[in-house]
Parts: sequence; C-alpha cells; structure tokens
Amino acid sequence: MTMNKIAKGIVLSALFLVPVFALIVANDLFFPFITGKAFYFRILIEIAFAGWLVLACLDTKYRPKWSPLTVGVTAFALVALVADLLGVNPIRSMWSNFERMEGWITIIHLWAFFMVATAVFGSGEEGKRMWHRWFNFELAVAFVVGLYGVGQLLGMFAIHQGSTRIDASLGNSAYMAVYMLMNAGIAAYLFFVAKAKKIANAGFLVWAYPILAAFFSFLLFETATRGTILGLVGGAMAALTVYAVFGGMVKKGKPASARSRWISGGIVLGIVAIILAFIALRHQPFLQNNPVLGRMASISLSNGETTARLYIWHMALTGFAERPVLGWGQENFNYIFNANYDPRLWGQEQWFDRAHSVYLDWLVNSGIVGLIAYLALYAILLSVIWKSDLGIGPKSVLTGLVAGYAVHNAFVFDNLASYILFFALLAFVQSLKDRPENCWSTKLLKRWTGSETLSLESVEYIAVPAAVVALVATVYAFNVRPIEANTKLIAALQGCGSQPDAALFQDALSVGTYVANQEIREQLLSCASSVISSQSVPGPVKQAFFTLSEQAIQDQIAATPLKDARIYTLGGSFMDSIGQFSQGVQLLQTAHELSPAKQSIDLELANALINSGKAAQAEALLAQAYQSATDDAQVAQAYALTLVLDGKEAQAHDLFGAESSIFGTPQMAQAYMMVKEYPKAIAIYQAAYDADPTNLQAGAQLAQAQAQAGQKAAAVVTLQALEKAHPEYKAQIDAAIKQVQSM
Repeated sequence: MTMNKIAKGIVLSALFLVPVFALIVANDLFFPFITGKAFYFRILIEIAFAGWLVLACLDTKYRPKWSPLTVGVTAFALVALVADLLGVNPIRSMWSNFERMEGWITIIHLWAFFMVATAVFGSGEEGKRMWHRWFNFELAVAFVVGLYGVGQLLGMFAIHQGSTRIDASLGNSAYMAVYMLMNAGIAAYLFFVAKAKKIANAGFLVWAYPILAAFFSFLLFETATRGTILGLVGGAMAALTVYAVFGGMVKKGKPASARSRWISGGIVLGIVAIILAFIALRHQPFLQNNPVLGRMASISLSNGETTARLYIWHMALTGFAERPVLGWGQENFNYIFNANYDPRLWGQEQWFDRAHSVYLDWLVNSGIVGLIAYLALYAILLSVIWKSDLGIGPKSVLTGLVAGYAVHNAFVFDNLASYILFFALLAFVQSLKDRPENCWSTKLLKRWTGSETLSLESVEYIAVPAAVVALVATVYAFNVRPIEANTKLIAALQGCGSQPDAALFQDALSVGTYVANQEIREQLLSCASSVISSQSVPGPVKQAFFTLSEQAIQDQIAATPLKDARIYTLGGSFMDSIGQFSQGVQLLQTAHELSPAKQSIDLELANALINSGKAAQAEALLAQAYQSATDDAQVAQAYALTLVLDGKEAQAHDLFGAESSIFGTPQMAQAYMMVKEYPKAIAIYQAAYDADPTNLQAGAQLAQAQAQAGQKAAAVVTLQALEKAHPEYKAQIDAAIKQVQSM
C-alpha cells in the first residue's frame, strides 16, 4: 500500500468518525456531556489534519484551493484570533473551560475540519458522493441519538436536565434541539438526492429520508426548545416559499411543476393559519397543560424568561458599546453581565457567560468586525448554494436549513453539536462546484523549489516525521494534559465526602493546564468548606485544605487580568463560611464593587458583615438591594433581619407588617436570640416544634432558647420529650439536660 493511500485512509477514517461525537458521554470526566465530545472531536481532527498535510505534500490534488467559502471561514477564524488576543482575558478566550470547551481552540479545530474535508472529499460529483456518504452516516448516528430520546420519553432512560425536556446523549435539551434541526434538514436535502436517483438504494431511501426528517422534527418538538422550534417552523416556511416563488424560474435543470409550487404555497398559508389559531387559543387549557405547547404559548414580553432574555441582550449591547470594534474576546461575557447586572434578574441564573443569542455573542466576542465575519459565512453559503447546479428542490431545502439555523441562533448560543454540523454544511456546499487544479500553495512551492511536487524522500524523511511529532505534541497539549487534570479532579471530588485529601486537589492543579484550573479551584473551595466545617475531620486535614484554598483564591485572582467578580464572591463566601470573617468581607467587598447591583453578592457580603459585628453596614447594603428589587423575598428577609439586629424592629414591621415568611423564620429567631429578645425567638421555635414534635433540630433550638431565657424547667421538659421521640440520642440529650440544670 502506498503512502498516499495510507495517508488518505487515515484522513477519511478520522473524518467519517466525527459524527460519532454525538454519542460520546465520558462519565469518568467532569462535565461528561461536554468534555468527552470535545476531546473526541479535537483528537480526530488533529489526526486528520496531520494526515492531510502529508497527503498534500504527496499530491497536488489535495492542496488547499481558495474559494469564497475558504476565504470566509479563514477570515472568521483569524478575526476571532485577533479579537481573543486583544480581549480582556486572552488566555481564557483561547482555552475556555471544562463547562464550555469552546474558545479559539475550538474555532481553529473547526477551521481545520473544514479545510481537511473540502480538500480530501473533493468537489463536483466526486465531492457530492463523499458528502452524501458522510451525511448518511451522520443520519444513522442521529437516529441512534433519537432512539435514546424516545427511551427518555417512554421513561426507560433518565432525562439529565429537568423532567420532561429530552436531551439524550447531548445532555442539554437546547443542544439536542439544534442537533435534530440540522439532521432534519440534511434528511430533507437527501430526499431530493434520492428522488433524482443520484444515490445508491434510492428506491428505499426516497421513503426513509422523509420519515427520518419527521422523526427528528418530532424529537426537536419534544425538547420544548422554543427558539429552535421557531427555527424549524421558520426554516420550513422559508424552504416552501422559495420553492413556490422561484421554482418556475430556474435557469438550469428542470423547473418545479405548477402543481407542486401551488401545494408548497398552500402549505405555507396553512402554517400561517395554524400559527394564528395557536396565538388566538394560547390561553386554552388544552394548550397550557401540554408541556411543549404550554412553553410555546408562554412566549410574550411579559413572560419571565422572555423579559430576562431582553435584559441580558441589553447588557450585551451595553458591553458592545464599550468595545465596539473587536469586542471583549470569547468567554468574557461574564464581565459585561456582572458590571451591568440588572437587579430585575434576581430570580435567574447569577453567572451568565453567554448573551443567549449567537449574533450578540459574536458582537460581544469580537465586535462589529467579528459579527460581520460571522454573518458573511451565511451570505457566502447562500450565494454558493444558489450558484450551484443543484435543482430547485435541494436549493430550497438548504436555504430553509440555513434560515432555520439562523432563527435558532437568534435565541440560543452555539455549542459543539451545532458548530460541527454548521461547518460540515459549509464544507459540503464548498464541494458543489469544481475547483481549479492549480492552487496558490502549488504555485508558491514551484516558485520556491522549481517543482510542483515534493520528492518521496522529502516526504518520508521530513514531512512525515514532522507531521507525527506535531500530532503527538498537539494531542498531548490540547487533550492528554486536560484529560489528566480532569480525571484527577474527579478523584479528588470522590474522596471529598469520605476521605478528603487536599493533596489530590494539589495533584490536579499541578498538571498546570488553564482549561482545568478554574474548575479545580472552585470545586476545591466547595469541598474545603464542608471539610473545615465538619466535626469528624482531623485538624491537620482541615489546615491542609485551608492553606491550599487560600492559595487557590489568590492564584485564580492572579490568573484573571481583569478582576472577575466570580472568584471574589466564591472566595469571600468560603472564608465567611469557615469563620474567616475579615478575609471574607474584604473579598466580597471587591465582588460588590465589580457587580454593585447583584443582590446575591449583597446577601453574601451582608452575612459576612453581620458575622464581623458590622450590622449597620449590612443594613445599609441590604436597604439598597431591597430598593432595587422589592419583590426579591430573600433580600426582604435579610433586610428585615438586619433591621432587627440594628435595633430597628419597628421599622422592619413598618416595611413588612407581621409577615410570617419574614418574622417567623429560624433565621429571624436566631436574630432575636442575638439581641436577647428571647420570648420572640421561643415563639418561633415553639411553632416549628409544635408543627413536628419529632423534629430533633427544632426541639434542640427551642430548648436552647428556653435555657438562655432562664426557663430551665421548660427547657428540661422539651429535652425530655425529645428523648422519648429519639431514644437513639439518649446519651447526648441526658448530657444536655445536665448542662441546663447546672446553669
């Protein structure tokens, strides 16, 4: 077998294994639905790219040739690179984190996927045949994913997020939705290919493809992802409209019949009628009670999720105005979200890292230049589709697929599943037109060496070894080390509950890979908080966790060029939880300065201030937080509590009346205890205990309050009743009784 065949076999094998990414769930890794897929895709593309480089050295046929799409994809990748390098946190923009696994490292792999696939699959009829085979394998994998989703609907498999919105092996209903959207479009396109008998087994496939498209559309619907459902409807309407309007105007090939065009137009009108009827009946119980239709019917400007999305989009535009040309760099929306936080978002996720619109994400990531580069991909894609020799049917379907994806992207952020299929679509459309044999790289080689080809010796002894070394180094740096850090983090977390060992976290951090470090440090703080608070953990172990956690906080701060409120919040909350109040206050005050309107930070800071004996400062802080969103019950409770602690209970009652959800809580009882208002504390604890006499904690709190109020006899009676309800704690309760009697 010649080296040419070996290299091509390696490249084709890697490319045809790419669709399997959707089935990868790495349960041994942190974020198993994200990290496993990303590492799998990256390793395959790195192998394919190395093989392609060797192939390009051997045969001019496989060398890159410029085209509008090649220029567009390359320009997009370069603009993203420049924007990331000039952004506020270049390292994070390049490497991302375990939760997302994106950043420029993913963009360059997508670019490599496009370049390799377009060069090796070829163009013209040969390219179409290769892509049709790839698409068929993609549909086969998607069908398996779909069966997983059906299993979730039938209760055979667990739904990973929520209880009704299927997510299959994608692990997220929105990711599942766009994956099914793209595959439904691919199946619809291949239907026309089979109908024209330009694919093997066309007689069977002409029936199979519509069934698959309907199956994928059904599963998309069951994800209840509203933006993608709108994309499906919008894409279908776009395809049908294009077919109806332009089907009789084709310059090449057979025009669509008048009958089929009228049918297409009629279906569009039917869809419009259904939409209007749905809007008119959206408040009816039969729609509201359906999990999917109810979500669709809830779309309105007054809906909580919709208004939250609008607030976030406004923040994104505010951030864009600050850095309009090249933006903030990828993975840096959190800075905009924190600095421009809208207090009305108090009931939503507190650490948004995306604008939840691909277009706004790129506007933020790389400014107006990046958004133009991204939108240019759509424009070039549609231009090449309509200049190709495809029939009106395939052109309409591909146009509808692009339109549906564009609508989806208005409401959701991209992920690896959508990225891969979008770049596959770009590469496929690139193959629709024959490319010139001569290319810029061949001309450049001839200018340098006087020959269009490299000698076999040069390839064997220079190109191949160089490609192998580069491949090994790339796989190790981009995948092996992050996987090592990830698995070591899992080992550290597994020991956190039973045999906590700070050395395991140190071992994970010692790998020294940026993509892992933030997650390791945050998980360390979470584990250390429970370890240090535990009564059963030895002192040296607690000290080891404290020392490492203290260092981790400082290291994460140092690793973030522009201060990030997240680490200051997590670090401050950790310090407060273990009794290091002054350090907690210092860190949380910085977090408050970075995100002055975020109530969740205010609550943490107020708690630290109270623990530090600074109730007056906590009161002033929470007064501001309460005024920013008076419907935030948690802030209202905390504000009332600080007023009581500051001797202003009357003011608290003026604001909140006698609301039991505020003045009847265990937290308020504790506040009454601190200001020696024992009868009020006892009343709260007594009510909780009367509601459940077997509640050990409620009984213990009541007895403690009674004892501190000087009601020794009552405290003993309470403890004796507890002892009857919980004889297993007889020794401890007897000791408590003796302690009360000796007071």
